[in-house]
Amino acid sequence: MSTLLIVDDNQQNLYMLQILLSGNGFQVKLASNGAEALELARCKAPDMIISDILMPVMDGFALCRTWKDDEGLKNIPFVFYTATYTDQKDEDFALSLGADRFIIKPAEPDRFLAILRETINNCESRKPVDSLKPVEEAKYYRVYNETLIRKLEDKMLQLKEANRNLELDIAERRLSEEALKKSQRLLAETEKMGHIGGWEFDIDNGKQIWTEETYNIHEVDLTYEPTVAKVIDFYTSASRPIIEQAVKLVVEYGESFDLELEIITARGNLRSVHVIGKPDMEHRRVYGFFQDITGRRLAEEERRKLQEQMIQVQKMESIGRLAGGIAHDFNNMLGVISGYAELALSELDTTHQVYASINEILKAVKRSADLTRQLLTFARRLPVTRKVLDLNDTMAGMLKMLHRLIGEDIELLWKPRTDLWHVKMDPGQVDQILANLCVNAHDAITGSGQVVIETDNVLFNGDSCSKPEGITTGEYVRLSVRDNGCGMDRETMKHLFEPFFTTKGIGKGTGLGLSTVYGIVKQNEGDISVFSELNHGTTFDVYLPRHIARDEQTSRPAATTVSAIHGHGTVLLVEDEPLLIELLQKMLETLGYEVVSAVTPGDALRLAEEYSGEIHLLMTDLVMPEMNGRDLSREIQKIYPSVKSLFMSGYTTDVGDTRCFLEDGMHFLQKPYSMKVLADKVHELLGPKQPEGQ
Repeated sequence: MSTLLIVDDNQQNLYMLQILLSGNGFQVKLASNGAEALELARCKAPDMIISDILMPVMDGFALCRTWKDDEGLKNIPFVFYTATYTDQKDEDFALSLGADRFIIKPAEPDRFLAILRETINNCESRKPVDSLKPVEEAKYYRVYNETLIRKLEDKMLQLKEANRNLELDIAERRLSEEALKKSQRLLAETEKMGHIGGWEFDIDNGKQIWTEETYNIHEVDLTYEPTVAKVIDFYTSASRPIIEQAVKLVVEYGESFDLELEIITARGNLRSVHVIGKPDMEHRRVYGFFQDITGRRLAEEERRKLQEQMIQVQKMESIGRLAGGIAHDFNNMLGVISGYAELALSELDTTHQVYASINEILKAVKRSADLTRQLLTFARRLPVTRKVLDLNDTMAGMLKMLHRLIGEDIELLWKPRTDLWHVKMDPGQVDQILANLCVNAHDAITGSGQVVIETDNVLFNGDSCSKPEGITTGEYVRLSVRDNGCGMDRETMKHLFEPFFTTKGIGKGTGLGLSTVYGIVKQNEGDISVFSELNHGTTFDVYLPRHIARDEQTSRPAATTVSAIHGHGTVLLVEDEPLLIELLQKMLETLGYEVVSAVTPGDALRLAEEYSGEIHLLMTDLVMPEMNGRDLSREIQKIYPSVKSLFMSGYTTDVGDTRCFLEDGMHFLQKPYSMKVLADKVHELLGPKQPEGQ
């Protein structure tokens, strides 16, 4: 037995439909308005809803729109059954909202029942209903308002016609009065639903007449006696001159006006209103339309904020991609420069006249590498080795360094939470976050001051009032760095995390500190919020996702030192940068290794299959065309099961792809690196060269 939900504010209509449908095999539920219908349907969905249009609390159009936006209800047939029909536009508007049928009252019972059964039977073959897109909101409000206004005007015409009939035929007075009452009730309900009021004023004496909803919008009782002068005082100081000029033009020249302004109600509430005035100079009157559009304005403002947030995210992502690409290519070139400089030094005596100059080149390369590393961190393109960490333990080891970093004049307070949750991230990134935030705090303080570092556990759910804008629900470890320095204005905060943006003087900062923090936090799927006021300090709150698997051992990377000059073995070198592969081959051969080189993974696999000896080490770029380094390593191991792998890179292509993160036990070189670092790492993997004869 199909269940039908009937929505109508007229109890007689509800009763008649209930009798008809119940007697023809349907189970019937009743609701007197749209809000009540939604509540019933969400408790237990019906097989069909049949709704009137004009109802209090929520009208049929609003109900249909909400119904079709509800994932649980949108595919349930929605049928309008209404006597309030102005023209074809009403039916078109109803169908555009997703309604399945639009039936005019009264319908012949057999035909009405046939339509309902046909609609239910065709339900499964209907296309799924999509919710209105955000870009259609303005169009919806415009058509919705036009429909209500059209119905209002239609009812006003009916009222005038009823009055004329009353004057012409006194015998029909009683019927006309009843029609008038119905029209007035309909008009009042329509006004309430659309927050639309009507008004008119006498041009000669300025006295006004309001409908009930106009009183409600101004928040005055029905005893209030409006005049043009008194009404103008409701408008804000910015809107008052505009409405005064509009009234002057309509009175003196008969010019209509259509304005969106602001008023302050009798209870002190600020409201946005849409006011229209049209003159009737023959009768020396002005008729008007008055609507509360505060809700629409708030929705528009919310959409504007969301658009600004989206633009900011897109800007940061675009800058990040650009920075990452530049830094990666720059790192390759730095590797070539430093490599050849080291090779040159190895062939020179320390007393040679260019020895010191080449050393300065290497120092400049190191500084440039540090700069590009910060760019890669911002761009979230830096490979990381994640560990399960207790932030308190990790940060405690940095306190002495932070004391030296911020200076003796600034007090450093450390307030850790004792039962802090674990996080999983690269320990070195924690150091970077703390160092950059503390340096930023130091630079914001003139003379003596205070920096407070705190940790805490936080849980954000859908009801969290303190949840920072943009952060998803879940469990987080919060790291806060607070200072009592000079603070920042709104314009500075808009650009805070952009690379190279700085308020410091020339030579006092690169503008990469906070962008580095931003990149690290985003790379670890966290978020960061900032609160600051001029002369009242700044607080940075970093939110890192909680790591649940507590059985993993927390650790910091162990420092290893390996000293090796020459080694033995065969290295399969794979690098898609021609200048860099040539340099690396020379460096490895200088260190005593036999080198087989390839510029693509495909070439590397072919050479590995054709090579007659044993390949001991695969040294490959982590990110390449055709195949990434980790996948190449797996393929090479199928040919040489005992081969070891050493990965190198400037960045990973996609932080969302877990294949590009390094795991425990994987060996990695961050570009650019020195010949000594290369020698030590290869020596660590292949061991020292064996003496001849053994």
